[in-house]
Amino acid sequence: MASENMKKGIKLMVRTNMTQREIADELKVNENTVSQWKKDKDFDEIRQQEERSFLGDLAAEALRTMKGLLKAKSELVRYNAASDILDRTGYKPTDKQEVDINGAVQFVDDIGSGLDDG
Repeated sequence: MASENMKKGIKLMVRTNMTQREIADELKVNENTVSQWKKDKDFDEIRQQEERSFLGDLAAEALRTMKGLLKAKSELVRYNAASDILDRTGYKPTDKQEVDINGAVQFVDDIGSGLDDG
């Protein structure tokens, strides 16, 4: 059974950049105690639960950031944000199609240079 201190220690490990020594000091335990927690049979499961919870807490902020990027000045940033959002929500581009080209390829300048050639 995991102690409350171990659960608090795992939360600090996942949510902060604190070292093992700093976590031990914060919880007023010996640094060896923190090392022993990592060997506990429940440690990995509790850590994974805390990581999932932490990621869930970050998801709303991440979504707001992606939404904000849709209005970025850079066209590439806007495109990448839109593409990522669409991809993550299940919208997929048209499936890749095989095209068989027999013969020469002809390029047509349908934009023009804007200068009169004449």
